[in-house]
Amino acid sequence: MEDSTLPQLNIQQKKRRFWELDFIRGICVILMVFDHMLFTLSNVAPFIDQMLGKNLWENVSLFIEDVYYGGTLRIWVRFVVLFCFFSICGISCTFSRSNVKRGLLCFLVGCGITFVTVLVDRIFDIGITIYVGVLHMLGSSMIIYGALDGLGNLIAKIGKDDKTKKVTRIIGDYLAPSIGLIILIIYFSCFCTGIQGDSFTTNVYVEDSQASMIASLFFDVMSHSDHTVSSIGGADYWALFPWLGFVLTGGFIGRGLYRSKHKDFLAKADGKWNKPFCFVGRHALVIYAVHQVAVVALVFLITLIA
Repeated sequence: MEDSTLPQLNIQQKKRRFWELDFIRGICVILMVFDHMLFTLSNVAPFIDQMLGKNLWENVSLFIEDVYYGGTLRIWVRFVVLFCFFSICGISCTFSRSNVKRGLLCFLVGCGITFVTVLVDRIFDIGITIYVGVLHMLGSSMIIYGALDGLGNLIAKIGKDDKTKKVTRIIGDYLAPSIGLIILIIYFSCFCTGIQGDSFTTNVYVEDSQASMIASLFFDVMSHSDHTVSSIGGADYWALFPWLGFVLTGGFIGRGLYRSKHKDFLAKADGKWNKPFCFVGRHALVIYAVHQVAVVALVFLITLIA
């Protein structure tokens, strides 16, 4: 999410940002906000209509379902956006002094969204409760990255001579992204069965309902034979796998490119033209946290006034 810490070539050097990362992150956030806005108009607005005795959003909802959700363009654009967004999160992890702190902050903001959405659903019952959302998943991924990076730092110190120190340093630096790559290989070769709608399907099946609920924190659990599934679910549901793998593998770019002499390869293209997108990218966490509730509140007010 928000990239608040940057590479330190020396302690006294002024913190710097790589504009292209903020720019791409900003575009991803704008597209995510747009997608969530259309989801609200398509799925939440009709509930608000029904609750207030109005019929304001029916045609809008049908149009969005037909045009936006009816084709395949959204699915593939969504996967590209997710890949870029999560990979940049992993790149940013290689810049941070404390991924554990960043991860805890992101996770706590996600818990705040859970509290607000549960409260709104208790009052209005419109089905927007977020139990395990993208901020919970990203926060957990950053904490795991920080733990793996700490282990990598210990491995880097094992070498006793120049040759072994070089090897252990490389192993330590690339421990987290390497584990991320292993996660993706295992997930897509052993557990993923395809794409359904806009998410991956799995062959993970757990008979016990309580165990299935816990498993759904890590995988999108397959439905039972009676077409029911014990999953923590909720709106904006994001299991840890395989998305953790995408975050971790971003470390390959962070370590390999942004700690090399080629890290400024796009510096000359920076300018005023990218500032609006970079602004959104720099404040991604705040924008993402606020917009979901704000969009629902705006739709509610428009319906109430109309």
